[in-house]
Amino acid sequence: MMKSEVKEFLDNFNKAMLQEIGKFLYLVRDKHYQKGAIDKLNALKQQAVNLKEKMISEADEENANILLSVENITEAIINELKMWIALKEDRVDEAWDYLVDAQSAIRTASQAHVIALKLNGEKYANKLHLIEKLIFPPQIFFSPALVVEEARCSICDKDYEECEHIVGKAYLGKICYRIITKMRQEEVSVVTNPANKRARVLTITEENMTRDYMTWRIIRDEEK
Repeated sequence: MMKSEVKEFLDNFNKAMLQEIGKFLYLVRDKHYQKGAIDKLNALKQQAVNLKEKMISEADEENANILLSVENITEAIINELKMWIALKEDRVDEAWDYLVDAQSAIRTASQAHVIALKLNGEKYANKLHLIEKLIFPPQIFFSPALVVEEARCSICDKDYEECEHIVGKAYLGKICYRIITKMRQEEVSVVTNPANKRARVLTITEENMTRDYMTWRIIRDEEK
């Protein structure tokens, strides 16, 4: 059952998104307003974190997971705003990383609690996907084939094969993931749908010229 203080926070979050922040989630909005929106979102995120810690201390898993979801939705929107600012400042590689961070955060929000669906998390994830396809050129990704030999659980710190937790599931305000302590690499492949979108081609050489793959600018000798 959602507690009244959590419901009040969600009401304030939705109000802020509708009245103060949502209108700046576009490339053409002035970056100074977008920076102001980031400040407001950081304040909301801190409120979510503080309230989540209270729910954890009360062993209220349902509300802790709700707040974990909202925390990550907020983080995703912060990164979208940073992406638009970086694009306007010609920091294209940073803009790409912010987009990847936003996609990761909204995915975590959906894993944490179904509240993400009520807050249009799926629609927002689709928006980020469209931004990737329409704003950035197609990327060439790498994916390493790894054999995990030892891993521990981030929740209980036991050997992951021996614990009862499931990767990607939320437990009392925390997402379970494997902490890999021993592995070996088999190969590296070129793929179209990688687990890590930062593992990508940065430069390409043709006709004795090296270009930045994202912008297609020729890289001068002093920049190499």
